[in-house]
Amino acid sequence: MSEASFFSGRLQLRTLPALTTGGGPELPALKRLLLPQGELAQFHDGALPIHYIAALELKKGAVRGNHVHLRKIEHMYVTRGELEVVGQAMDTGELAQLLVHAGDLVVIQPGVAHAFRILEGGVAIEFSPTRFDPADIQRHPLI
Repeated sequence: MSEASFFSGRLQLRTLPALTTGGGPELPALKRLLLPQGELAQFHDGALPIHYIAALELKKGAVRGNHVHLRKIEHMYVTRGELEVVGQAMDTGELAQLLVHAGDLVVIQPGVAHAFRILEGGVAIEFSPTRFDPADIQRHPLI
């Protein structure tokens, strides 16, 4: 699994390894299994509870996000598509741009503003240990 980290780990990009074999204790917990019957993506397996999950349609040319969360940790796994993620650490103003593809997992900590520019349409799954709270979203235009 390849990883990139920004803002002292508060914005992370992980590319899950794509494997063609089914299992075994030597395989990583997070992975994509490219099997004859179809892909199985294992993008969360741990003690962190999940209290929120949503599917996001990614329409080519659209922009999503442009906000920051004060409490929510946001995980986004891209099943299909390609997008540019722009992040900004609110405490330092530092900016980062990431190119995200199918099989990538993005983790955004509270206090990191983020926006997604959809380059190729697809689908993503967003999940969080924090329940959805509209009061936790503050607009912050980046794109």
